[in-house]
Amino acid sequence: MKKLRFMAITTIVYIAWLFFSYPDQTSVSLHIQQSFHEVVRDSTFPVMAASNVPDASTDGSGATWITEPAVVIRFNDPQHGFILPPTTFAGISYSDYRVSTIDTSPMLKKLSFSDTLDLVESLQRQFQTGGWLPDENQNWIDVSASGREALHALLREHGHTIVLRVPRKYAMFFGLHCADRCHSRIGLDRYLVDISIGRDFYADIGNEKPQPGSAAPTPSTAARSQR
Repeated sequence: MKKLRFMAITTIVYIAWLFFSYPDQTSVSLHIQQSFHEVVRDSTFPVMAASNVPDASTDGSGATWITEPAVVIRFNDPQHGFILPPTTFAGISYSDYRVSTIDTSPMLKKLSFSDTLDLVESLQRQFQTGGWLPDENQNWIDVSASGREALHALLREHGHTIVLRVPRKYAMFFGLHCADRCHSRIGLDRYLVDISIGRDFYADIGNEKPQPGSAAPTPSTAARSQR
């Protein structure tokens, strides 16, 4: 019990440090199907200046790009919402003048495996509180001591992603991958968390499950690798 309490306190302190290390941070407040103009109105990040603004010439399609620190993404659904730690990178796409997909790595830089799993644990708590559920035949990422050990070995070879859903409303790809020095045995390996959110298309079309970001521009992996 003391160990669990210590881990929880450590995670809270870490997230607080991320927030307060950048006093000039801005925020983007949005949810899937929110209108572009509502995103502009509700955000302190300069959305208009950082966007291909959706208009009649693009049939209401467009995108917003976040490429510099430190921006907090607030998923503002009153029941299923959450707040992500400050990020250096995110891509938001619009269809018919409304938010279609959100893609981000909710971190300011690549992190050690231990710090990455602490972040994953904190995010999972928010998603669980907001009523997000793993897709059928999937489980939450195992952040126990034994789970971390197994995941560390797995990530040296390939990434790990789960699908979370708010049935008939939202779907999310939530995962992590090794981004640098993946085979280091002295703690030099570094990791990124990946989040992609869109509509829960599965509820509409049955067994075929498009990726949450399949109908939108894909965020540039080059932008993330610069961090």
